[in-house]
Amino acid sequence: MSHVYGRDPVTAISEAEATGRTAEIFADIRDVMQIPLITSIWRTLVAIDDGLETVWRATRPIYETGHPDAALQELKLVGRFPVPTQMPTQLMNRTEVEDLDEVLNVVDAYNRSNGMNLIALSALVSEPTGEPSDYPQVGPRAPWPVVRPLLERHEIDQETWALLEQIKWLGATNDSPSIATLWRHLAHWPHLLDVGVKFYEPLQVNGTINRASERLKEISKQHAIGISHFKPSTDEIPPEAWAMVLRYTAGVSRMVTIGHGFALWLRGVKQDGN
Repeated sequence: MSHVYGRDPVTAISEAEATGRTAEIFADIRDVMQIPLITSIWRTLVAIDDGLETVWRATRPIYETGHPDAALQELKLVGRFPVPTQMPTQLMNRTEVEDLDEVLNVVDAYNRSNGMNLIALSALVSEPTGEPSDYPQVGPRAPWPVVRPLLERHEIDQETWALLEQIKWLGATNDSPSIATLWRHLAHWPHLLDVGVKFYEPLQVNGTINRASERLKEISKQHAIGISHFKPSTDEIPPEAWAMVLRYTAGVSRMVTIGHGFALWLRGVKQDGN
């Protein structure tokens, strides 16, 4: 499939396109992780022969321990998630305010998936030292409400795409950041993206986002080392897929940081509007 699908979030296979074994694995990921959608790391791995199959086979036992979920709950308590001081209630249009619960469901879904993937895949690529993790078990999550489908590139108008090209720089640490799938999913609400760019840009310029992201990455690494005791052999994973996972774990902390901050910010909007 490497000749069909790209290796970035925009050109990766969509959930709707997945068939056969790929669709089966996607369904298993949703079930095991208790998430309503498949984030980009799993969709981009499809572009590498045996990439998705082998990485999920090695990561699934880590998830089955329940430790990534428990570690994420701890991470949410100690992480610093930058939030603009201004509330954008007056700048959001009426439709976006009315859709706020739906918007938050989308953001929460990515936060859960990105956060647990940060921890579980960091455990996959870490060498175990010290004692194995021993977290209290987290109970099953309530079923997710139905969320709107992720828009494909051709379904997004140029003006909204220009906003995505701006917001992708939040937390970026290289000269060619990709458009995170969370932002593309929020293209259903373009004015919200515009507000997000305006209010978060100062936190990008003064380094607040990057400092919080680096701190979160270091904390997650400590969790991952203890959890890595539970990983099976990774010998079957193709080198290209292994490299993709390494790049993902090196960079996804920025979206975990921004995403959780964004959720806190929007919940403040919701309280402000009540």
